[in-house]
Amino acid sequence: MSESHKPLFNRTYLKAIIWIVAIAIILLTTSQNSSIDFISIKKHDSAPVYYVDSADAPYLQINLLYRTGPAISEQQQLLQQLLGLRINDALAQITQRPDFTELKARFKAETEADRINVRVVIANDYSEQTQQISTMIKALQQDLSEALIYNSLEKSWNRLEAKQYLNQKDPENLLLSTFLNQLNPDPSVHPLQRFDDLYRARINPTTLTITVQGPESRALAQLLGQALPNYSSNDDFSRPPGTPNQLSLAPQGNSTYMLAGLELPGRQQANFLNELLAVRTLQQLLQSQEAKFRLIWKSLDKQGYIAMILHGPQITANTDLYNLLQPLKAQLSDQLIDKTRAQLQDKFNNQMAQTQAQLGQLENIAFYQLPVDYLDQFSERLERVDNQQVKQLINRYLDSSQQYQLILPAY
Repeated sequence: MSESHKPLFNRTYLKAIIWIVAIAIILLTTSQNSSIDFISIKKHDSAPVYYVDSADAPYLQINLLYRTGPAISEQQQLLQQLLGLRINDALAQITQRPDFTELKARFKAETEADRINVRVVIANDYSEQTQQISTMIKALQQDLSEALIYNSLEKSWNRLEAKQYLNQKDPENLLLSTFLNQLNPDPSVHPLQRFDDLYRARINPTTLTITVQGPESRALAQLLGQALPNYSSNDDFSRPPGTPNQLSLAPQGNSTYMLAGLELPGRQQANFLNELLAVRTLQQLLQSQEAKFRLIWKSLDKQGYIAMILHGPQITANTDLYNLLQPLKAQLSDQLIDKTRAQLQDKFNNQMAQTQAQLGQLENIAFYQLPVDYLDQFSERLERVDNQQVKQLINRYLDSSQQYQLILPAY
């Protein structure tokens, strides 16, 4: 007669172990995040001025962030680049005056897809002269808004346009630019005819967000905030959403390329972390497919987009996008979403371990009007994103009825 043996672990004991392991994982994640010493970002009470006070920083940095609206279409991108060139030209002239050279400040304009950033760097030795610095920054704002911008305008435009034309020889770039032109159709008036109006509307103190970091930042931020006029969110840049359609381009090359894309709401949306997790999870899905996918995602000021470019032996002019994309939905799982979430949290924590990397996020937090505790709360807020909402977003991205669909057939 065989002996009966009691199980080594009963069900209650196993449940207890599962709970202990789950709690340990949560505590480990929390401790990893809490071990990072996040910078303290502050905001002026009534003006879009954000600052990080750091007495031991080697320099004082002021960023004038001019809100230009998203540069999506070909013309918008060219105009944005031309704005940057004109501002750098204006800076080269303005900053030669004695009232700008006395503080030995360095000036540079940087162009991004939805803003122009005029960066001013002043050595620590001069940082206590907050009143003089504030006066200089106010004069700089005024002079930039009134700058003469007409010299060699057409020559600069032609050079930028030629460079863009060469870039579109690449089939993926051609598809993407055609898609973006559909999202934001350009007006019939030639861009240079409206460039002066565009410059005056965008390079204007009312469109400014300012960041300050370094010694005496708090005192300077208060002065700069008092000097700013009433802030404008540039609602006049908004436009009605486009209508998704299908378009076939003229044949080119030996391979067929397809693009499926959607317009997205932009960086300020309340559910941005849902979108972030959905896009990164979709990226994981696409990497496991036989067809070659390239995922492009932009989240800009009040507007964004996602585009999937496909090519490879499986892609022909007769390929049914619906049949190609629908199987991806069946591969979507909670496990994949949770894995992607953990990867995002790990990457964020590794990057933010360096104070300089945190300071590099100050401009985005200010420009997109994010909570000042955004860095500190990122991992926790990402943890709270509901998997079901992520699945709904991914299903929408894969829904052919809501997509712009473009095809670039082979000869």
